[in-house]
Amino acid sequence: MKFELKFITDYGQFYIADKNAKGNTGSEKFWTDEAFTDRLAIEDGIIGVGIANDEGIVNCEFEILDSESLIKDFAEFDHVVEASINIHSGILQVLDCPNSEIEIEVEIENGAYIIRVYSLNLETAFDENPSDYYKIEMWKEINSKRNVLQRYTEK
Repeated sequence: MKFELKFITDYGQFYIADKNAKGNTGSEKFWTDEAFTDRLAIEDGIIGVGIANDEGIVNCEFEILDSESLIKDFAEFDHVVEASINIHSGILQVLDCPNSEIEIEVEIENGAYIIRVYSLNLETAFDENPSDYYKIEMWKEINSKRNVLQRYTEK
C-alpha cells in the first residue's frame, strides 16, 4: 500500500501511531536531545517524525511493504533513520501535531514493524518555498532500537 501525503503540521513533527497507542508525545522520554538529533522520537505505539521546514509543510510518500526494504544505498538521501513500532489495534494512523488530525488510517496486521524515514532536500527547509520531502517505508520485522543509517549535518 502506498500513500502520497501533503498536510500541515506544527512543532516540526508528525506522528505514525497505533490507533490505541499508549505512548505520551508530551513525555520527557519522547523528544529527547538524541531524538531531536536523530529526527525520530519513540514512545509505546507511536513514533514522532521530525521535519525540517518552519512552514509545517509535510510532503511525504508512505508505503507499507510486504517485506524488508530493498533500498540499501542511501546516497540520494540526506538523512535515514529507522525504529520499531508495535501495532496492537490493527489500525495504523498518520497524525498531525498538535491536533492529532488523522491524515491516513489503514488496517494492518498486528505485530512489530520497522518504520524507516528517508529525508530529502533538507537544505531547502528554510527557503521561501521549502522542498524537503520524506519517504517512509514500513514492514513487519522484530523490534529494533532507533538506528540512524545516514546522518544529515547542516551546512
